Amino acid sequence: MSEIIKKPRGTVDYFYDDASVLISIKNKLLSLAERYGFSFCTVPTFEESRLFHRSVGESSDIVRKETFDLINKGDRSYTLRPEFTASINRAVIENKFFSSPSLPLKFSYFDKAFRYERPQTGRYREFHQFGVEIIDEKIDLSSQVETLLLAIDACKMILGDIEVKAKINFLGSVTSRDNYKKALYSFFADKIQYMCEDCKRRLETNPLRILDCKVDEDRKFIQDAPKITDYLTEEDREEFDQIKKLLLKLNVSFQVDDNLVRGLDYYTGFVFELYSDEKLGALAGGGKYSSLMKELGGPEFEGIGFSIGIERLILSLIGKGSLDYKKSLDYFVIDLRKNGDGLIIAKKLRDKGYKVSLPSFSRSMKGAIKMADRENAKNVIIVDSDMTYKLKDMSTREQKDITFEEILGL
Repeated sequence: MSEIIKKPRGTVDYFYDDASVLISIKNKLLSLAERYGFSFCTVPTFEESRLFHRSVGESSDIVRKETFDLINKGDRSYTLRPEFTASINRAVIENKFFSSPSLPLKFSYFDKAFRYERPQTGRYREFHQFGVEIIDEKIDLSSQVETLLLAIDACKMILGDIEVKAKINFLGSVTSRDNYKKALYSFFADKIQYMCEDCKRRLETNPLRILDCKVDEDRKFIQDAPKITDYLTEEDREEFDQIKKLLLKLNVSFQVDDNLVRGLDYYTGFVFELYSDEKLGALAGGGKYSSLMKELGGPEFEGIGFSIGIERLILSLIGKGSLDYKKSLDYFVIDLRKNGDGLIIAKKLRDKGYKVSLPSFSRSMKGAIKMADRENAKNVIIVDSDMTYKLKDMSTREQKDITFEEILGL
């Protein structure tokens, strides 16, 4: 017997109820984004490697350790997308969407991303993300707050009564960040020898990333590190204050987290993460970026966006939330004549928009009825061998004779 081939580590199969959950979440989230005025988009599964290495940032763990780089069969190197912001900005530049008279540009997406990281609860190597991007000449107060509101509404829509906590921070302008990086370098310089290898590397490439370290032994040093709020310019402070005041007016609860820096190097200004269970990690995260489009060869536009990890969202639901995802049928047609008459009825009903399925001819009547129950069929049509038809209401179990003409009138 041949060896059974199993799915790659860090991936998930979606069938039956699991697939129904995924489709239901996708439809709900994209519908919500549409209500906010976003247009759905898709981008290639793979891009030129330099797009992600250049835009995500060489100091990011995603670039250094987690990208799936494809075998080079030509003169270019390609990488499976680890995130969507870079690809969407590339598409905006390539297609000159930035010249649109209708700004800001507002795009939503729901698709797979790929990162080569150690699989664990809530973390996979192939996973789904839902998210949005707003791109404009300048990202104003309204766009920043609206992005967070949509992220919160999206999580609450799926999680129901499960509490969603928002953490926010402000990374500041380039000037603020440069001053803060210098302060962090000085602070960690005499402590770095006691910290993890990643932090030792981050000290030289981007000290901000040290604040995102998850190693318990390193947290004792990080908790005493300088705070970004002490290095913001007056303009940065005013912008952050405006965001917080507007969130309070909108009755949005939040916690300012001085160590929240996000994992990608392109973020500037307002950043945020959403949690339902700290052990699972962030459900969603995002923020503002100011120089990404220019770095990719486009105009000096700004952007803001977020992404939600769908697999982590589903994990948060298990045993806690409720989601209407059960597959259901309008009609289940049992053809006891076994000559295809049932298929004719099924086709006519499907042409009218009904959801219809049939069992195989080998299924007994008893087995077919049980199958109709499992498929959550509302009604069963029995094409009897004596040339009659019967309609069975599966909720009341009442059965009555029905003519072919009456079936066509359903």
